Amino acid sequence: MALMMRSNFETCRRAAIAALRLGAALLAICSAAASSADQTAPLSRKDVLSIRNGRFYLDGKPFAEISFNKFDLLWQLYDQLAAGKALDNANPMVTAQDSALRNLHELGFKSIRIFALPWGPFGPEAYSDPDKRKHLFAALDKTVELCDRHDIRLIWSFGAASFTDTRLVDGKWVRGEEHERELIANPGSRGRALLYKYIDETVSRYKNRKAVMMWEISNEVTLNADIGDADRVYDGERMPTLKQVADFFTDVTARIKAADPLRLVNSGGSNMREAQWHLYQSHSWTTDTFEDQYKCFELLYAKSPIDVIDIHSYPNNHPGYIIAGTDGKPVILDNRGYMEFAARLKKPLIIGELGLQAKAKSDAKWWEETPDYFESYSDVAAAKPWVARTLNAVVEAGVPLSYWWTYQSDRAEDRADRQHFDLSRERDPELLAMIVAANRRLKAKLGIPTESH
Repeated sequence: MALMMRSNFETCRRAAIAALRLGAALLAICSAAASSADQTAPLSRKDVLSIRNGRFYLDGKPFAEISFNKFDLLWQLYDQLAAGKALDNANPMVTAQDSALRNLHELGFKSIRIFALPWGPFGPEAYSDPDKRKHLFAALDKTVELCDRHDIRLIWSFGAASFTDTRLVDGKWVRGEEHERELIANPGSRGRALLYKYIDETVSRYKNRKAVMMWEISNEVTLNADIGDADRVYDGERMPTLKQVADFFTDVTARIKAADPLRLVNSGGSNMREAQWHLYQSHSWTTDTFEDQYKCFELLYAKSPIDVIDIHSYPNNHPGYIIAGTDGKPVILDNRGYMEFAARLKKPLIIGELGLQAKAKSDAKWWEETPDYFESYSDVAAAKPWVARTLNAVVEAGVPLSYWWTYQSDRAEDRADRQHFDLSRERDPELLAMIVAANRRLKAKLGIPTESH
């Protein structure tokens, strides 16, 4: 009997242990599923950047910011994988990106702009080649993970205009069958088909991640419109017209919104060349008037599903871009002028790239024109007045979103460049503090509380 009781007891004990293990396993499965669902559950408009009554909202609150480009964030991670290195905490380049995002968060910034495809002709190859595609998405996964860690949102630039047959071989550009004109003007081109496949897969993969704040089509495509010879061929490449760029923006925006109707889309298109309307109309470099420039923006955005007006602004040693007045004399197109364009088109303005280019003393014409300019951001005393003027112009015009070019480039060539264009917390604390202060002043001007960190 005792033996039988011990046997029954042992049987019951084992059954109980098995039940506990099963329960623990089921709990682990449920917890993992919940964690996964947290990352992939559909978002609401409150979770992403939106527009209400002409103003930006993020997380259900009014949003405005002067922040930074961190253009090389994805590039650095992708290059590490391409070199056979793991994206773990022992990798110095991973820790450098993590540190950059932590610094930006601690300084009060909420969003950044990145290039989410490797540079230039290497971008399409990173998607079309199955092995490289694994690296691409692993690097993008890590990018999003790091941004989530530090509560940083992304303007995600697709690099759409790079989907051509152009390649860089031994340092020389080699043009294939499809140039930029074919990609942009022909919806049936091979490049367009690959681009759409890339957009569909990428948007589907990341559309439920809060780190993605806004999709961007490409970078500065407008600057390639109508340039070159009489046939619009520049440096051996066939270029599009401004109308073809406008149609391309419309087509690509529609493709993005079909996959993700929730998020805003911007063009990344930059400002216009000072003669752009004349280039489009008559292939003339005659300087545009204010209304000529407005016609360019109207062509691009008035009937487009693109949600915002996007410019890039590098005023450098001028208060804006020099165009022609109605009397033919030079006048300045500045941030207030671009804000007027945006108001007339009933879409908010963002400055996707804002910055200043330091100039070497060897650029004699530049220094003759402005002898008090700065040669390097390392010369803080000389740089500060120019940085202040550029930031003040954004705040005074009330531009709601701007992104300084750039924060902490980790490319070796940029780290060694005396005329470096990037700023970092460790190297440029005084200049960085100016941007932090300008961000706060912009929020105060627009009635938006500054969050503490």
